[in-house]
Amino acid sequence: MGRYIPDQIIDEIAARADIVDVVQSYVPGLQHAGSRWKACCPFHQEKTPSFIVNPDSNTFHCFGCGKGGNVFTFVMMIENLQFPDAAQLLARKYNVIIPEPEHRHSGKKNKEAAEAAYNLRERVFLLHEKLAAWYRANLVNGRAAKAAEYFKTRRMDPVFAERFMIGAAPDLWDGMIQWAKREGFTIEEMKEARLVSESRQTPGKFFDFFRNRLIFPIWNEQGRVVGFSARQIDPDQGGGKYVNSSESVIFKKSRILYGLNFARQEIAKKGFAVICEGQMDVIAMHSAGCANAVAAQGTAFGNEQAMILHRYTENITLALDSDSAGLNAILKDAAILLPLGFTLKIARFPGGKDPDELLKNAGAEAVRKAIEDAEDFFAFLLAKESEGKDLAQPAVKTGIAEKLLKFIMLPESEVARDSYIQWLAGKLGLGADAMLAEVRRISAKEARRNRFQDEARNRRESAQESSSPASPLPESVANPLLARALAELLEVILGDAEAADFTKEELPPEMLDNGPFAVAVETVIQARMNDEWEDAPAMITRRLLECEFDCSPLSAILAAGPRKHSRSYCAKTARDCLKRIRILSLEKQLRELKKNFASTPRGTERNELLKKTVELTRALNALNHPRLREPTTTGKRYLLPDETALRDTAEPD
Repeated sequence: MGRYIPDQIIDEIAARADIVDVVQSYVPGLQHAGSRWKACCPFHQEKTPSFIVNPDSNTFHCFGCGKGGNVFTFVMMIENLQFPDAAQLLARKYNVIIPEPEHRHSGKKNKEAAEAAYNLRERVFLLHEKLAAWYRANLVNGRAAKAAEYFKTRRMDPVFAERFMIGAAPDLWDGMIQWAKREGFTIEEMKEARLVSESRQTPGKFFDFFRNRLIFPIWNEQGRVVGFSARQIDPDQGGGKYVNSSESVIFKKSRILYGLNFARQEIAKKGFAVICEGQMDVIAMHSAGCANAVAAQGTAFGNEQAMILHRYTENITLALDSDSAGLNAILKDAAILLPLGFTLKIARFPGGKDPDELLKNAGAEAVRKAIEDAEDFFAFLLAKESEGKDLAQPAVKTGIAEKLLKFIMLPESEVARDSYIQWLAGKLGLGADAMLAEVRRISAKEARRNRFQDEARNRRESAQESSSPASPLPESVANPLLARALAELLEVILGDAEAADFTKEELPPEMLDNGPFAVAVETVIQARMNDEWEDAPAMITRRLLECEFDCSPLSAILAAGPRKHSRSYCAKTARDCLKRIRILSLEKQLRELKKNFASTPRGTERNELLKKTVELTRALNALNHPRLREPTTTGKRYLLPDETALRDTAEPD
């Protein structure tokens, strides 16, 4: 997607956006470490922090998974956004006004499409924000009498009804449509927001998607309304008990955890998150003082939601219904959470099948006690599997062992697995060696299945790669020797001004292409020429905002910060790197000349190519002279073209 936000606005956002502040809002565990900040990476599972944030260069890098970039890149990755949307999110956070895009007649359809998509997304956000307030007013002001009467029966604390903006959709076919039109929204915008449905009998006629229902706004992690969940208030009313917004340009069910915008700080404070069944349970939990509760929204709990929670905690308490469906959900969630390193507990609700009922029947203290008394997942599962069974029967023990071992094998930690195997062996009166043998049998079976799946996936990927033409890469990206030389050079010229000056004088600009390291070296040189050398890291970050190549290796250097070396080391490294860069550049030119020479007929043009070949070969031999400390890049000496060949190919006078 092309960028259409003015450059000066991007610069202002970059200047105001504090990357430490932004990252901390997603990664509560970020800790000060000297001049930098460190935490466990939000993009992959790890126990030892390898995620570094460098405020001086406004960059981040994970030395575990390799992901890195600037403040815009971080928001794009963490929120799964395109650049313009990430810029808009940061602009809103730091009070930067993005002007309405001017109409341009450039004929560039992709830019126009990007502008249209950006504007539509913002209009849909605005529509949801205003609509949530309208639904709330309907309930409070009595404009939805049926919903108001039903809501009284729920006995919800008014403070939390206001906090979660519980509202109501009127019992009208087009009440929302008429309101939205008065607010200046179009049917097209309502369609994109998935707030209207089109009549099957009368195409072009629309009616409200939500009618005569209690409305729960759905927020994203940053607190923007992205959708709605609507609860049935009349048992005879058509449709399901709950009807949720369909996915739209702003709503992705797999990335939403209901209540997370309210629960984020409390999760970090208490050290664990509570996962509930639905909205009413989350609100009940918050009402009872358990403000670290969230729920999956409109879909089963999945990996993306688990990874979002992993940014805040490694401890989860499942507070799901106590019926058979709730038990199945617990097992499915455990299969997702345990391999990611979560410690899992299960809360039970005496006197009610869920937190909402328990709150009504026994009060807030009972809800809090249920969470405090939550038991270890494996102890819960053993108790469930043992209910009504005779553990003296060998077949019963075998069945229970097999069921629990499948889950015990899920954690990555060998210590955790071994501890639970020993625990289960003791509970069932079985030998630990027999349990370990069973683990090996199940593991071997699983490994065979995974191998077949991996081989099939590799065959598919290979077929896709062979059918897709490879796009040309810059030499500094395609050639690892050149990339390494530029990376080493960048490290020293970022930390030593004299090395930067030497590079500025000795490195021809034509030897730098548009690869990330080449652009970074060029930026340092320009910064030195403009007396802005200290700002070079931030300038590099700015130039590579929309780089189409992988910038992770570069972000590692920027996040680590300038390294302090002796002047002699920096001078020697700069000389050596520049020499390698020249050699590699000359080698590339020589290959291209020889290729052109072979396909060029005899004549003046061929003679010129031969002369250039001779000049390049002599230049390479001069660089690779045996008296120099550095050996040749390729370990070979270049031979000059035969002078006889030059005479034979010359044009007659």
